[in-house]
Amino acid sequence: MPNILIIEDDLQITKILTLNLKLSGFETENATTISDAWTKINTKHFDLLLMDIGLPDGSGLDLCQRIRESGNEVPIVFLSARTDEATVVKGIKNGADDYLRKPFGLEELKARLNKFIKKFSPAVHTIKFGELTIDPTKRAATLMGQVVSLGRKELDILILLTRKAGDIVTRENILNSLYDNADLYDRTVDSHMSHLRRKIREIAGTSLQISSVYGLGYRLEWKT
Repeated sequence: MPNILIIEDDLQITKILTLNLKLSGFETENATTISDAWTKINTKHFDLLLMDIGLPDGSGLDLCQRIRESGNEVPIVFLSARTDEATVVKGIKNGADDYLRKPFGLEELKARLNKFIKKFSPAVHTIKFGELTIDPTKRAATLMGQVVSLGRKELDILILLTRKAGDIVTRENILNSLYDNADLYDRTVDSHMSHLRRKIREIAGTSLQISSVYGLGYRLEWKT
């Protein structure tokens, strides 16, 4: 059963979220401060974090950045009444996966959470393409016998490209795979792709390439 940490100081919102999420098959815990949340995140596994921005002892934006800097790739979804674009963009840049504005519909929230849980649920089969092997269950990739150290979104992109190896994968496909709101996050694809290409190049040189197809997208291919 997926376990969600609700980081929210409004006890009424926490109560409503807890009740509805439990009825939908989720386990939940809650934290009302950044300090409490940080302790729980570092002592227990969570499948997803629901986080407010305005917390009594600081900003959820800073907590999100701190979590990512620690190497924790747990999915993070912001719930906030702050709707200005600058705040939304900062949240995404700090490592959030999605941003839902208050007031929000519970059915919409559950639909988004289910999408994340499904996306990050382990797959059964390994994926192979030449000397590249990906084990989605272990969230691990090896290339030419070497482990490739990838962030979660980098691995998700590589899985998508590998499953369609040799075919063109559009930016829209990538955005739909990684995010719920493609309009907000288009600017981050290039960053993830750049990091992914560099890490592949460090191991395989020019043998394995993610080629850009102008105006269409990307294609994963071995070069001889």
